[in-house]
Amino acid sequence: MVKLIGAVMTGFACAYIGFRMSMTLKMRMKSLSEIISSLEMLESEISFSVSKLKEAFLRVDRNGFFTCAAENMEEKGIKRSWEKAVKDNKSRLCLTDADSDILMMLALSIGRTDTDDQIKNIKYVKTMIEAQEKQAQSDYGRMGRVYRSGGVLVGLMTVIILI
Repeated sequence: MVKLIGAVMTGFACAYIGFRMSMTLKMRMKSLSEIISSLEMLESEISFSVSKLKEAFLRVDRNGFFTCAAENMEEKGIKRSWEKAVKDNKSRLCLTDADSDILMMLALSIGRTDTDDQIKNIKYVKTMIEAQEKQAQSDYGRMGRVYRSGGVLVGLMTVIILI
């Protein structure tokens, strides 16, 4: 009886891991889409508004990332605040190292250059993030089902072997 319960729990754990890995891919895809949307709105805010960068960050936020960057902006400065936001939100938004490196590039120019250069840099980062989003969609389409099915199949195989 104990062996059966252990086998079933192991099977469920394997299935959970597979579904969790699939959800990580989906969350990354969603997070990148929200970041792109926020960058588009930030571009408009910088172009047409004369508000401070902190207020613009708070207005364009979709997933808490820009709010996190705006929180410490006055104390730590824009660059450090942006870098901290990227590091703090990397795991929560399921971003890869390449995604966070691209976002870190924006820290070098945001708030330091004139409006035109900031808009150019935001567009550049946005196009790079769009490429990452396409890659994330491809990964999810290709690997999402594999992770889900593989987790369930490995779980079933483990249960059969243990029983």
